Amino acid sequence: MSKRRKAARAAKAKRQQAARRADWWRHWPYFAVGGVAVALVAALFLVSTGGEPSSSEVQASYPVGYTPPTDGDESAPVEFVMWADYQCPFCGRFEAQTLPELRQRYVDTGKMKFVWRNFENYGSESQDSAVAAHCAGEQDKFWEYHDMLYVNQRGINTGAFTTSNLLRFASELGLERAPFETCLGGLGYDAVISADKKLGRSEGVNATPTFFINGEMIVGAQPTETFVDLIETALLDAADSEG
Repeated sequence: MSKRRKAARAAKAKRQQAARRADWWRHWPYFAVGGVAVALVAALFLVSTGGEPSSSEVQASYPVGYTPPTDGDESAPVEFVMWADYQCPFCGRFEAQTLPELRQRYVDTGKMKFVWRNFENYGSESQDSAVAAHCAGEQDKFWEYHDMLYVNQRGINTGAFTTSNLLRFASELGLERAPFETCLGGLGYDAVISADKKLGRSEGVNATPTFFINGEMIVGAQPTETFVDLIETALLDAADSEG
């Protein structure tokens, strides 16, 4: 292994440790309070079901033919998966401050594909906004609607994502109202939102945002440099495996 690759991997490990420690201290009040509740719920779930379902078991609960929204070249060497909620403020921070640069540097150049997964965390407005984005996807406007939701984020369950607002966003994007409204009022995508959350849990996701870069988990809206370093290391690893 070259000195460059050794240095990159050593730096990566050091940055991850520091980033996770920083993320913990930034969020510890929420973890301290929420952790107790999560532990109790998890215990009840494990008792009642005998454990979390496997990824393969969860995959069977998706509608036939469903694939998650993906931006970029399907054959890109790096897969960047984001598990998020449209009301999550840290998700919004990542979308506004970090994702545009990552898209320009890696998605637009064919080096990385960006995959979206729902991890509904905050109730009805989270659920409804996620469904609305998928409904927009039926008219080939998933990413435009996705971005509009984050631009219009106004706190958690404050009325930003009421049905009337979701319909207004669709109108502003030029979507056909009748099919969008029918889709929004139906139950077709509720199964997707539910299956995504089960799949996320089976892969260790319990907070938003959570990311996987070629399978390596990172939690929280970390600095752009953290993601760049991890992506660059993943690209080196991919090149090594091909060589």
